[in-house]
Amino acid sequence: AVVSTQSTGETKTNDSKTRQERMDRILLNVKAGVEHLADKLISLKLPKGQGPVRQSTSTGDDFIIDLLGQCEQKLMKLMEELDGKDVSELYSGMEDEEFRVSIENKLPQYNVRINLPAASDRGAYDDEDESDPDDEAPTRLHIKKQAQQIIDQRNKKTRGGIKKKKKL
Repeated sequence: AVVSTQSTGETKTNDSKTRQERMDRILLNVKAGVEHLADKLISLKLPKGQGPVRQSTSTGDDFIIDLLGQCEQKLMKLMEELDGKDVSELYSGMEDEEFRVSIENKLPQYNVRINLPAASDRGAYDDEDESDPDDEAPTRLHIKKQAQQIIDQRNKKTRGGIKKKKKL
């Protein structure tokens, strides 16, 4: 009876340790998720009367709770601002030229954008009406004839060289 009590106690201890390790992993994932959410919402401003979270205790549980509260406030403010607005209209507004220009100004110096010419702008070499028939791509038959001529010329040279050796 004593042995079974000890094994029962050990199994309970092992089960408790396993549960604690699992909860620690979950808590760590939740903290990382809240910090990631806060990073995504950094461009949004808090509603008036709310100050920023202190960064000095960034590992404490209170910090994560405060950060989650601020994320909630930012998301609530965003939902209030977007309430009743057409989402497709907002997307089209984001695609405007002003939006693209503001994004391009934030790009690093080494990321160079090249403006492509418009479809109506035609270059000096784009005129198809004035092309010469000689400038066209060779046909299959034309390539075959050229290849045969090259082979015939090489055969004549090698035959001529062999005949001269035989005469000597």
